[in-house]
Amino acid sequence: MSSVFHLISIGPSHYCEKARWALERAGVIFQETKHMVIFHIFYTRGLGGGTSCPKLVMQGAGEDQQLEGSTGDRIVLQESTDILKFADRNIADKHDHLYPDDPELLKLVESWESKFGKNLGPNVRRWAYSYLLYDKSSYHLMTQGASITERIFAWILMPLIRPLIGKNLKLDRPETREKSFAVVESIFKEVGESLANGHAFICGDRFTAADLTFAALGGPMVVPPEYGAWAPSIEECPKEMASTMLHLRDTAAGKHILKMYQTERNKVVYKQSQNH
Repeated sequence: MSSVFHLISIGPSHYCEKARWALERAGVIFQETKHMVIFHIFYTRGLGGGTSCPKLVMQGAGEDQQLEGSTGDRIVLQESTDILKFADRNIADKHDHLYPDDPELLKLVESWESKFGKNLGPNVRRWAYSYLLYDKSSYHLMTQGASITERIFAWILMPLIRPLIGKNLKLDRPETREKSFAVVESIFKEVGESLANGHAFICGDRFTAADLTFAALGGPMVVPPEYGAWAPSIEECPKEMASTMLHLRDTAAGKHILKMYQTERNKVVYKQSQNH
């Protein structure tokens, strides 16, 4: 059955970058619509699983599995990890799978992925926005890829939107930046220790969901040139923020992110046909 895959995303979201990377890697043909944070609610409401992004809407997918938000022949994948697992099923060679067959290795990969999703992602977002929410780059950062209508309304409403985002991320608390960075730094250290055994990847000798997730969610801390969303360059960031990012780039974990983007980000491991 012919299918249409529609990725609903927030322009700068690193979780959306995780999903985008997995779909592109698996050769899944999809359309993406990017929205500004807050405005995305109007496009995700009614799809199930809350209003968070990314969401992958599959029309005519013909799946037997019924998911929350599914109606008729429409299936909605609600989380970036669900999208990774879906993309993985489109890869022919098992060696290229993001989720290995070996039960112990799979458990390790999923453990790292869960840690990155629950701890790294939210704290990277808080730390970055603590510097950039009121920076001159914030309008372009938050409205990237959005429609002209959204950009116009965002321009008018930005004085109201910024405080709402700040409150939601707890940026009104002076300790937020320091606490968020402590979590990020700790996870970077853990990844560095895992790589110290001489393996090329976090879980051994192959690229897995752990590496993709760490690179995507940790990417805003080191700004790889190949990153799938726009972000101000390190030179354009506030000085204190830039200094920290340069420091992280020089760590084993930071170097791993840069390497994953250089060697894996634009790799397509299986090109599927137009019919799914």
